Amino acid sequence: MTIKIDFEFMTEHGKYADALHLPDDHNFTEEEIQAMKEQRRDNWITAITTPSTTESDTPEFIEIDGVRYIKAT
Repeated sequence: MTIKIDFEFMTEHGKYADALHLPDDHNFTEEEIQAMKEQRRDNWITAITTPSTTESDTPEFIEIDGVRYIKAT
């Protein structure tokens, strides 16, 4: 079986909420669990603050006579 440890952090980028799923018989200390939580938060902050180096998945639109169309590339 596993246990679920819900957690959240308020950051300058908003609220980050997540959960750890660990085996019932895990051997992690409270300090190690806290470090896991902080690492997930830090990874999230990096993901949302680092500019993408790939093409955007957001389509570009053009508008003709008030109707928006996805621009073909």
